[in-house]
Amino acid sequence: MSLATLTKTGRAAIVKAIAARDIFLAWGTGEEAWDADEAVLPALVDITAITGEVGRRRASSVGFVTPDDAGEIVIPTASASDGTVTRARYKISETPTPYLYVRTNFNFEDASNAVIREIGVFLDSVPADGLPEGQQYFTVDQISDPGLLLAAQIITPSIQRSPNVRQTVEFVLPI
Repeated sequence: MSLATLTKTGRAAIVKAIAARDIFLAWGTGEEAWDADEAVLPALVDITAITGEVGRRRASSVGFVTPDDAGEIVIPTASASDGTVTRARYKISETPTPYLYVRTNFNFEDASNAVIREIGVFLDSVPADGLPEGQQYFTVDQISDPGLLLAAQIITPSIQRSPNVRQTVEFVLPI
């Protein structure tokens, strides 16, 4: 007897189900040791939260993409010690694909002076009761249930937030 194979259309169905949920991008200060040259970064596969979360924002855009060498969405996939960055390119797809696209546009004042070393995509976060209607950014104390951590990434080099910069973060998650 053999195991069933999860097909590309099956993966697209999973992405479609995920895309229909409430998606938030959280960012955190991580560990200062991650900034060191040749730092050994921890595996993230078993974590359920990011380190030193400072806040999270509801995703600005969620959808499907497909790999495309001329695509307008450019995602860094790896960086070498010499500063060389490998990138992958994608284009938006109107039909479900096995690639989930998440973009979050943070505002100037969101964690305006924090050092960001880790980001995470969360599903089904629940803001606390009594917050203003339409609020999109939440500090840790404004979340009553963090939801489920779908993906996490350590940012190297870290990002020094500035109240003069409006940060945008894009993720492509192959499922």
